Amino acid sequence: MTQLDQLQAKIRTYLSSLSPKAIEALVRNLERAKAQADADPHIELVLNSALAILRKPSTHPLDSEGNEHRRGQIQRMFFTSLDGFLIDEFLPNRQEGRIHRGMLNKVWKWLGRDVMPTDVQLVLEQAGNAAVSGERVDGLVQALRTRSADAIGEALRRGEIDEREHRRMGIELGGERGISELRDIHKVFSSERWLMPFLEAMPDRINERRLKQDHDVLRMVDKCSERFPDHLPLVAAALVDRADKPSALCAFAGRLAGDDDPKVIAGSQFAPFVDVVMSEAERLNILAVDHRNNNPDPVAFSNALSDYNSLVRGIERDVDLTVTGKWHSRLADTKRSISDVVTRELHNAHTAVRRSLQVPKLDNYGKLIVDPTAINDAVRAVRVVNMVRNGSETFAVNDISKRTRQTVEQTLEIVTRSLITDLGKAKSPQLEAHQAAADVAIMLSEIYFGAEYADQLRRSRHAALAKAKTRAGDEAAAASPERRLINKALKRA
Repeated sequence: MTQLDQLQAKIRTYLSSLSPKAIEALVRNLERAKAQADADPHIELVLNSALAILRKPSTHPLDSEGNEHRRGQIQRMFFTSLDGFLIDEFLPNRQEGRIHRGMLNKVWKWLGRDVMPTDVQLVLEQAGNAAVSGERVDGLVQALRTRSADAIGEALRRGEIDEREHRRMGIELGGERGISELRDIHKVFSSERWLMPFLEAMPDRINERRLKQDHDVLRMVDKCSERFPDHLPLVAAALVDRADKPSALCAFAGRLAGDDDPKVIAGSQFAPFVDVVMSEAERLNILAVDHRNNNPDPVAFSNALSDYNSLVRGIERDVDLTVTGKWHSRLADTKRSISDVVTRELHNAHTAVRRSLQVPKLDNYGKLIVDPTAINDAVRAVRVVNMVRNGSETFAVNDISKRTRQTVEQTLEIVTRSLITDLGKAKSPQLEAHQAAADVAIMLSEIYFGAEYADQLRRSRHAALAKAKTRAGDEAAAASPERRLINKALKRA
């Protein structure tokens, strides 16, 4: 099986686990993406596989394992309409329209146990029945979601009237915040008939120009604000997920309000479009801290910092938050938090770089003892140092950033040259160890100084390695018996 065949098999396996409606939605999105000038070449591959599944008649009953898998997919299918509003980070300030993914399990259990247990159980039983088609299961899930909107609305109303009901619901869903997120879920479900078509008509990706200058998205949101003003927070949450530059939503809010004065925007119905940008700054702050503490990927932390820096610079370019108390305070809190994280990273940067540039030792079997953690820490540190020099004001680390850049630059320049020089003098078995250390140094230099400088280092490394191998060959030849006899003969002559 070729690599292409393997890829196609993996795509078909994944797509087969989706419902027909989900595949149809995927096909629509892929066909739109295919029409773009810079379309990904793999789009055609995925699109053909999806179309083949849709066109294939379902004649064979599912096996028991497939039935259980389909039962397990019911919860995911039930919450499909929430996909554009879900986030994985628990925000410090609850933002309407942004639903924490962890809430879905709580709501599903609550519905199945306390609110509509018979309805949920019926759908699960039908999904586990091999004689029931996938289209029928899709219809049952859609009907369940429609009925749940009424049931959730009734439960929320009872909670407003009866304090005991409110407390009981809070216990099941995680207090006032959980009830607040349930209201968002109810709002999406109850407006699904018009909200989903509205969002499908919206571009999948919205660039900065569309938010700041063009009128297509502006007209759509403006019309929505006239008919459904209480749903604007949901629209704002959906747009921040699609925007290439989320900070541009601040300027977009000004266009909707007819005035770019932050105070006017704050007092208008379009304030949620700025609120959601503040929540995005809080989300990126949480994401950056989590990546630094828990993610072994050395690139993830610096990428999160870069996204945060881009967002904050865009906000401060487009709107003067100093005249608004709430928004200015929320952004300032994230800047203080992320500044502390970046400061700790910069404090450790020089040590991390030095540790990664040590020549690795050999074990008892002659194999290199490489420390991938030390190398990953150094990659992360160098990327952060390099990125922060263009965002020192955002991260409020001017002094330490300057000192750290100086020490890291000097270390990379001096140690890298020293390692390459030592490589030319190294003998086996240390030659491989010196080569590994030089390669790490060149990799870090490329991250910090750029590809052109790294290419110069690679040429020097290649020359040093060739020199070491030539000298090793000469020494090996000189040590042979034949060579010793020739040397003795030459001396007598």
